[in-house]
Amino acid sequence: MASQDKQKVLIAGDVEGNFKVLFSRVEAISKKNGPFDLLLCVGNFFGAKNTDLEAYKAATKSINIPTYIIGPTKEEDIKYYPDANGGDICNNLTYLGKYGLFTLSSGLKIAYLSGVQKNANDPKECTFDEKDVTALRNSCLKSCPSFRGVDILLTSQWPEGVTNLDENKPKFEYNGSRLVSWLATHIKPRYHACGLENIHYERPPYRNQNESADGIDIATRFIALAKVANAEKKKWLYALNLNPVDKTRMSELVMKTTDETPSPYPASMLQNNPGKKSEEKSQYFYDMESRDEKKKVKRQKMEFDQNKCWFCLSSEDVSKHLVISIGKEIYLALAKGGVVDDHFLLLPVAHHQCLSVLSDTIKQELKLYKDAIRKYYALNDRVPVFFERNFKTSHCQLQAVPVHKNQAPSLKETFQEIAGIYHIKMRELDVELHEVAPAGTLYFYVELPDGERLFYKIKKDFPLQFGREVVCSDRILDIPDRFDWKDCQLSREQEYVLSEKIKAKFQPFDVKF
Repeated sequence: MASQDKQKVLIAGDVEGNFKVLFSRVEAISKKNGPFDLLLCVGNFFGAKNTDLEAYKAATKSINIPTYIIGPTKEEDIKYYPDANGGDICNNLTYLGKYGLFTLSSGLKIAYLSGVQKNANDPKECTFDEKDVTALRNSCLKSCPSFRGVDILLTSQWPEGVTNLDENKPKFEYNGSRLVSWLATHIKPRYHACGLENIHYERPPYRNQNESADGIDIATRFIALAKVANAEKKKWLYALNLNPVDKTRMSELVMKTTDETPSPYPASMLQNNPGKKSEEKSQYFYDMESRDEKKKVKRQKMEFDQNKCWFCLSSEDVSKHLVISIGKEIYLALAKGGVVDDHFLLLPVAHHQCLSVLSDTIKQELKLYKDAIRKYYALNDRVPVFFERNFKTSHCQLQAVPVHKNQAPSLKETFQEIAGIYHIKMRELDVELHEVAPAGTLYFYVELPDGERLFYKIKKDFPLQFGREVVCSDRILDIPDRFDWKDCQLSREQEYVLSEKIKAKFQPFDVKF
């Protein structure tokens, strides 16, 4: 990832009206070690006296860094904030809102939860409940089948039990929230910052837990900050410099440190509903459906409609402008949001689920197209790696991504290394694919440039971008920001221009019938 994508962030504890001290200190640090991209504040931002803020509101003084705060924890402070949806208080000072996920243009993901856990008569404006933490969890996981975690979680209240398993055995007491612990368990922040207790505490990093054996176990660093300008001179400002989680190499995310511990939170936190008792059985958080929606209903067998398949060539929905060549049984197209410009898809013209069920006739034509792709890539000293994910797909898609021939020897080890990060073991395949993957088998399959083949039978969950993540890794193409196709999409007009260019280049190698 490019160094300019790194974000330099400052996090402050309870300001309690000490605005002049806060912004003066931040400005001094920025001049010496900056510039910083943003300032985040946890705990009580307003205090008994807030007169220092008037100069910033009147613009006679300026805040020189975008500053984001979370909401009130006390009823008397509610009046200082805009409505629950958040809003600007003055130039460069923004209230984020009651809860949500704030994503910067760089991709840095900041989750935030305002207030303290609700008791019976507490006003909702300065508290949170089970519905709030569930909604925040869901917003973080929405449209993220290969969810890694968030970069920063901001809460004012501490999570219950966070000091568990810390060998330093901190002796202080604090008011922790079980709902915050549940939230942190599910959204896996790389950094979790809190305030309120006037305690500076940096816990050894802990390894997040997963109910799924295929899940990603990244580490969280918990940081509690003291009050701004506290008399005891406890630390109240923290600086960090990090790449967004979705653009960071997996090897960095899972790298262990000598002082890390297991998660301090009990395994019961993995349950889907934060209000359930620990002994109740529940599904893990990928299942967002309610109990009523989960009732088993006997359904009639659905008939497949080929006209509605995005990849059947006869379908109205197929992206025909991306098609490079059409044979009798196979067609060649550009991948939407390709890793590189000439990232190809090989697909059967008619509907077939996966490679392992293709007839000999289709396989013979597929081989002709693979040979043509090899010759085309060879023009620039490149070789193809072919891979197929038969999981959450409706139509067979064999992907072809070119790598330089000098990178080819590293492919096998890289596939196996990154598979290990996901607790996946890829085996070398020495028999025909259909022998290990009969119809209905879910699998991931790779053909390496030297002819070796790798195979994994999918048991439960599987990282949807796994093949792309491998070829985009630092050991192969070194373009980690392109591992997700959604981040690489072009407009239809751009796709058309690119397709015409690649079609002209491929034409001398096209399969002749």
